[in-house]
Formats: sequence, C-alpha cells, structure tokens
Amino acid sequence: MAYSSLSIRQLIIDINSNKYYLPAIQRKFVWGEEKICKLFNSIMQDYPIGTFLFWELTAQKANEYTFYEFLKNYFEIRGVLDGQQRISSMYIALQGVYCTKKKYAKSTNNSAYPERKMYINLLNEDYEFKFLTEKDAQNSKSGYFYLVRNILNELEDSDADSDNIVDKLIETDPSRSELLIENRRQAKKIINRLLNKFNDDQLVSYFKIINKDLDDILDIFVRVNSGGTILSKSDLLFSTLVAHWEDGRDQIEKLISDMNGEDGLFNFNTDFLMRTCLFLVDAPMNFKVQTFNSTNINKIKDNWNQIRKALIDAAAMLREFGFNKKRLSSNYAATPLAYYLYKGGKVDPTTKQELRKLIVHSLLKQVYSGQADTALSGLRDGLRTKSDGGDTYILKAIKFDFSEYKNTRMSGGKKLTIDTTDIENFLEYKKGAFSFLLLSTLYPDLKLDQISFHQDHMHPHSKFKPSILKEIGIDGETIKQWQDMRDQVPNLQLLEGRENTVKQATNLSKWVNSKADNATYYLKRNYILDEQSLELEDFEGFFASRKQLLRKRLHELFDVTYIEESFEEVI
Repeated sequence: MAYSSLSIRQLIIDINSNKYYLPAIQRKFVWGEEKICKLFNSIMQDYPIGTFLFWELTAQKANEYTFYEFLKNYFEIRGVLDGQQRISSMYIALQGVYCTKKKYAKSTNNSAYPERKMYINLLNEDYEFKFLTEKDAQNSKSGYFYLVRNILNELEDSDADSDNIVDKLIETDPSRSELLIENRRQAKKIINRLLNKFNDDQLVSYFKIINKDLDDILDIFVRVNSGGTILSKSDLLFSTLVAHWEDGRDQIEKLISDMNGEDGLFNFNTDFLMRTCLFLVDAPMNFKVQTFNSTNINKIKDNWNQIRKALIDAAAMLREFGFNKKRLSSNYAATPLAYYLYKGGKVDPTTKQELRKLIVHSLLKQVYSGQADTALSGLRDGLRTKSDGGDTYILKAIKFDFSEYKNTRMSGGKKLTIDTTDIENFLEYKKGAFSFLLLSTLYPDLKLDQISFHQDHMHPHSKFKPSILKEIGIDGETIKQWQDMRDQVPNLQLLEGRENTVKQATNLSKWVNSKADNATYYLKRNYILDEQSLELEDFEGFFASRKQLLRKRLHELFDVTYIEESFEEVI
C-alpha cells in the first residue's frame, strides 16, 4: 500500500460530506488556539505537518463499531487513526468557531463565551494567524485581518486570483480600503499563498489501512501514537466504553479518584477498573473490543451504583488491612474482593480475616503476573455458581472461607495454595513489597491501618560496610554473602515508624538491652531465641536461628505440614 495525498480544500469537503469520522478509540480534542494557529503557520511556510493514517472500511462494516459521528448513507468511509488533532484543528479553523471564556466574565452570562473565528493578517509577512471576533478583526490596529475560511469559497471559482480577491475586499470594506490599497502587494502575496496551499493536492499526505478489525487497529493505533501522549490498549477500550455512556468518563474518573483517596494511598487506574467492571458483571474477561459490546456496557451502566459501592468498600478494606500502593504489588488483588462484596457476601471480623488471606496468598503467589485475565477468570469461577433456573450468577457461599476456596483452579499452573518450596522462597525475599506482605502475616496484630510501620533491618544496614566487617574478622566472599543476607526476611522486622527513627543504626544487642524489662517480650515477639547472641560477629548464627523460627511459623500460618528434619541451614 502506497501513500496518497489530497488538498485541505478536498479534506474539508469530504468531512462535510461525512466521509471521515473519529472511531471511539480517539481521545478528546486537546489542542489550544495557539497550537492551531501554529499549524497553519507551518502550512504557509512549507514546514512538514506530518503524515496522516486513515482506516478505510465500508459503512456496513463500520456499523459493527462505535463512532463519534452518526454514519449516513455512503458506501465507503475513513476513520482517522493518526492526525485527529491536526484534522480537527483544520476543521475548527475553516468551518467552526473557537469559544473561550472572557477574563473575569461570569460563566452564566451568554456573552462570556464569544464566538471567534480564525483570521490571517494580510499585512504581516510572517503569516500571523489569530482567533478573533468579527468586531475585533474589524477594529484591529495591528493589521488587516482576513477571515481564512473565505478562501475556500474563493476556490469554488476557477477564475479566482489574488488580484480579484483584493479588489473585492477593497470594494466591500470601504472603511479599511485605504489600508489595503497602501499594502496591496503584501496582501496579494498572502492571498495567493492561501490559494495555492489550500488547493495543493499534495499537502495532506496519508497512508490508508484497509480491511482490518478494530482489535488490529488498536495495536496499530498504540504504535503510531507512541510519539505523543502514549495510549495503552486499555485507554483505547476505555474510550470505546465511554462513547456509549454520556457521563461515563466523569463517573469512572471520579471512582478511581475516590478509591485512591485524597491522600493518594492507592494507585488504581483505568486498566484495573475496565477489567474489574467486566469481572463484576460476569462478562467474559477477554480484553477485546468485542467484549465491550452494548450488552456488557449496559450491564456496567445499569449496575454502576452497586459497582461503585463494592469498589469503594474494597478499597476501604484494603486500607484497613494496611495496604497501600507500595505494598499492593497488583491492583487486581482488589478485584475478587470487590466481587464478593458486589454479590452481597457477608462481612464480619471472621470473614475479613479470611478475605485478607485471599489477598495475601494471591499476592505472594503472584497469580496476577503475566496474563491477568486468565487468573481473574479462574478466581471468579471459584467464587460463583449459576442461580437456579437462570443465567445469572450468585456466590457459592455467602460467608467466605479461604480454606474451602484456596484450591481454586487457575490456568497456567497458577494456584493459591502455598507449599514448603514457596516458604523457602519467601524467606529469601529482600526488603520490598513482598517482604512487607510476609512480615505483616508474621505480625498479624499490628494496626497497619492506624500506625505507620517500617521494614527495619534488625542488624542495621550500615553495619555491613566492608570496613566494619573486616574489623570483626569477616572478609572475602563472606562479606558479599552477609550483605546479601542483610536485606532478606530473617534480618527484617516491622517497627513503628517513630521507633525506627530512634533505633536507626543502633547495634541490635544494644537496642534489645535498652528494652530492660521488655527485652524477653521483644525477643519472643520477633522470633529470636533467648540464648541467641545478638552481636554482629554472630550474624550467621542469628540469621540461621531466626530463619528456622520464621520457617516453622510460616508453615503454621499457611497450613503446611512441617517436618523439621527436612531443613538444614547452609550458610
């Protein structure tokens, strides 16, 4: 397929004939008047304005998709995949008006938004374009402003030339005729330039894509827009959704904002919400255009209040569990929780603990990595069953019990159950989101939603500098090994933020001794044997001993059979 081209004049004719339209995947028009004027200045100065990408399809095929314009009776149409802002700018400048509120004017006043059209100063050789009211154009003291769209009417006359046009202006605008007579040569030059540029059938260069489905178009669209505001496939599908829903964009954006909270605790986004809406209304989880058909979109719209409540409640529960955007390694952990709430699941202290297990297990097992759609489908099937005599779904159990849910089948070998191998991997986690999740399981009584807790190095991070370790007889590869172990779970604890600030680089032995009567409690609470040496030179023994205690406790917490003889520490 080769490149083609057409003139601005022909482009405007085709748009007025409804030959061009904007697929629902397009974003809103965002260019300001300055950028529009700069585009026309570039045209006049022979600067490149970029290539356009059009999607050509029959009207019959187009009816399968959602568009911003009503499709009338024509046989072949073109969708603008790349160049929407530029084409919209041309159309506004040559056929429309640009309205912005006057400074200090009340928005309720009808005159607060004067209609302005694009003019060009015929006396300025640098091609000065401006959006002006007719009155401002007539009264301008800085030049003679000509209404640019009039050039299209002049092009309808095959005999039109700059001399005739300037003569007509002098005749019809006597109040400014002297100004034009004095600057006739300059005015003719610009009028002639307008005639030539707007009638140049090589100016608008475009590439045409034929016979592609919208899912293919989405992939192309993401690629060609990567140079500007990068749009993901979910952004484009989001546009398809809101094209069916008048105030959908505002509703969805407000929900995301409310879930994230005024404090920005979470980072829920469009991708999460799009998939979760499909999940909640029991639609297929395939993230394709066909899934966002009118049936599924109507389900989302009709149940929006319940969807909104379930998601707000899910975010509140995650907050109560002590999660935030740093600790929630996948937003999709909230999706099955929201489904349980959406379907009327019972919420009490017992079910909350069971639901927290679901979130912890799903995150530790990283079930949402890779293809989230397939994991979500399996998790939903584990929660629901078809109602008697109908096609709707209800919860299998009104009261959630993780022990009955944990064997839910998911594709790709993913599972929620945790085994001995998993626990060994968990114990090697380094400081981060997963280690915090594991530690929060080991310290279940902490009020993570009320108090800020930090992951603290029990033997301080700063004590593992090579110079310090060499002083106590550690050298060579052992230094690197100790530095690696330093950041792993057996050397980490959850410590209240202010207390962690006080502790800082204090030696572990000195810190525990400072607890006085509470030292024994501190050791037991933090999985440290009473007789264990807390001196830095005995770090290997401390690490191995605490790792063993943590291992045993994790087997209990995750209901995994523990056989002590199976473990032998290799440091």
